[in-house]
Amino acid sequence: PTGARQIAARLKIKPAEILFLGDSGTDMKTAISAKMLPVAALWGFKPRAELEHDGVQAFIDHPKELLAFVT
Repeated sequence: PTGARQIAARLKIKPAEILFLGDSGTDMKTAISAKMLPVAALWGFKPRAELEHDGVQAFIDHPKELLAFVT
């Protein structure tokens, strides 16, 4: 998660305030290790059944669904 943490630090954003969108177990594990919100894109690399075991907190089927996370 070093790279993810460095990006957060450079942007001066707390990791807990960052949504980490990914499409693989590695992405989800990185998000969790970096203390970011792991969200899986179902149009990506891995199927939902595989991602369900990787700590995903939310799944999205379409990029527009990201808007629901913006406050």
